[in-house]
Amino acid sequence: MAPSNPFHRIADLPPEQAVEQLLGITAADLKATALQCFRSASLSGPLQPKGSDGTLAWIFGTEAFRQQMLPKAWKPADPSNQPRVVSPDGKHAVTVACGDHNTGNPYVKNPQTRNKRGNRTTKSVSYNARQADLFPVERRSRQIFIDDQQSEQTLWILLFYVDLENRTVHYELSRPINIGENGKVDDWNPRFIMPALVLDAPEDNHGSDTAPDIDIPVTPRS
Repeated sequence: MAPSNPFHRIADLPPEQAVEQLLGITAADLKATALQCFRSASLSGPLQPKGSDGTLAWIFGTEAFRQQMLPKAWKPADPSNQPRVVSPDGKHAVTVACGDHNTGNPYVKNPQTRNKRGNRTTKSVSYNARQADLFPVERRSRQIFIDDQQSEQTLWILLFYVDLENRTVHYELSRPINIGENGKVDDWNPRFIMPALVLDAPEDNHGSDTAPDIDIPVTPRS
């Protein structure tokens, strides 16, 4: 008889509940990070290098997510210079990354990371792919879970896309399982897609902002 699979119990839950039950990450943790990504991206200006909006959002979004998770006993780590935060049991890790315009869109199966990924992500994606049967998502090629005896962790990517023009952040916490020929992650299993964060939503006009006010230090460029 196959062992009980705890992931099946979250298959039909709303993404906010599923993420909290699975990883102990709340919707408020993710929303606070998304808000910081927007604030940081909005600091970019026309005289800054191309792509600085995404770089600023990634830097301070990573910091914001770590600030949310460290009080919950998660720990920062930087294997091969990839910034992560690792769960208390050491079995899961989350890294923050910019995604393309399909990020957070449930009608598009394969959003991609904006940039190519390195060897650290490639190794983690390979590990994730071997765990395909842990999740109740149909796959054309079913794979048997191989228990890696090394200290590899299940990698999750907090993928975000900041739409400055429409003052919206689309984001999802998803598990990468493939890297395409272009070097970008292009397949996920599962995807926990969060409601888009709209900065000009009606409730914002009443001063309702539940995310923490995080100051962004700005150092003049030489």
